[in-house]
Amino acid sequence: MQFRLRYVPVLLAGFLSACSSHQSGVSVVSSPSCSQQLGEFDALIADQGKRNVGAAPVAGYRFLRANRNSVLMGKQVGTAIAQGARGEPLFADWVAQMRALDRDARADELRNLPVAAELSLTEVENCASQMAAGLTIGDYASLSKAVFVPDDYLDFQRIAGFYPLTAFAAHLGYESWKRDNFASFDLSEEALQASGPWQRYRADGQGDAGQDAIAIKAIEKDAFGRIMPTHAELKSLAERYAPEFRIRTLTSSDRIGTPALPSREGLSIVDLDRPAIYYRLSHTWFNNQWRPQIIYSVWFPERPAQGMFDILAGHLDALIWRVTLDGEGHPLIADSIHGCGCYHMFFPTSSLQRIVAPEDGDIRETAESPAGAVPSATLARPVLWVDAISHYLLAVTPENSDVKTLAPIKASMQPEQSLVSIPLKDGSGYESLYDEDGFVPGTERMERFILWPMGVDRPGAMRQWGHHATAFVGRRHFDEPALYERYFELR
Repeated sequence: MQFRLRYVPVLLAGFLSACSSHQSGVSVVSSPSCSQQLGEFDALIADQGKRNVGAAPVAGYRFLRANRNSVLMGKQVGTAIAQGARGEPLFADWVAQMRALDRDARADELRNLPVAAELSLTEVENCASQMAAGLTIGDYASLSKAVFVPDDYLDFQRIAGFYPLTAFAAHLGYESWKRDNFASFDLSEEALQASGPWQRYRADGQGDAGQDAIAIKAIEKDAFGRIMPTHAELKSLAERYAPEFRIRTLTSSDRIGTPALPSREGLSIVDLDRPAIYYRLSHTWFNNQWRPQIIYSVWFPERPAQGMFDILAGHLDALIWRVTLDGEGHPLIADSIHGCGCYHMFFPTSSLQRIVAPEDGDIRETAESPAGAVPSATLARPVLWVDAISHYLLAVTPENSDVKTLAPIKASMQPEQSLVSIPLKDGSGYESLYDEDGFVPGTERMERFILWPMGVDRPGAMRQWGHHATAFVGRRHFDEPALYERYFELR
């Protein structure tokens, strides 16, 4: 390792020099200087094990990365071209979306290198952005074939595990879990409150919900109709829709905090002295429009074991809440999972109605809505009741709950992107919470030895955004852009 690291500054200096020496008037995409040196730099990142897998590489286009939204956006560009519509603005914003994914990932990869090197991210970006600028709509056919995001299911495990047979056992287990846990959504707030003790966590700087509609309509949109907020606008939106996390607290395992890394090789921890709520922006395609989504996550130190053979226990735990908005800034639907992708539940408003889904007629997991229709006003500022130990979501209630005797704990609002480049506590640099496969090291659960035939890699482990497979029986991802259209339609 020491031999390789000696040459890191040399390689990087050569890379930056090549990018900055690109001559105008030469085809950028075919430029040997930038393309070759980007390849060398990517090889360096791979060699040092610092690849950020939050978005997939686009084969033949090192300056772009793609997520599942990129795939659907590409198809929409193709439809516009086929219909004779003006496709250039859509094509440009499609490329810009993938360039932004690469830009964010590359910045974190550079920061996480375990060496001291004089780097200019601006120079790196100039090289990649120049190559992207050389793309025209005439490149659509070849580019669209290269934009691909693999799913997070391992078919060879399903084949080896006799999935058509073993899926029935997983189905029965899931049905048992629903019977044991969905009843809490029918409890009154008084009954919930009596089952405490509870801790309340509220976003620090939470704004006035009455400003929501004005704020979202004022935000700039791209050619697809997706909102493109500034960092400040996104944080403001996240504060306005942030849920209150009301957590039944028995031990320190039920408190939320900030994930941290003691050292480059050290096991992650959760700093309970710094409560935090993480947020990110995404979009979903629903009723012929791209709808904005605000995603929130909170982190616990562990799911503690309840006995010697607790297959669900393990290091770290996380709860994720997502709210999807209409064009006026009113919630249409919310849904929730844990950091492993498990326990997917949907909370539609009365604006939506359930339709017959492909999974409804067999044992595959389908859209479960344990609370029925939830008022849009509730989803605009919900209270999420979270159980101790398991950290299961118990109920979703309005903000105006009577909690006069329970003062809230202020939690800082942090962009989720910060988790892929965390300052190390020993001062030696930065490191991602996730490994090169998108998992948090050390969070594996014993359930993986039982559920492996379902084809989900490392079931129970905490994982990076873009890698949440949410169904053991069936096939479903949390970030599928057309997910809701499988189960709901507007009334």
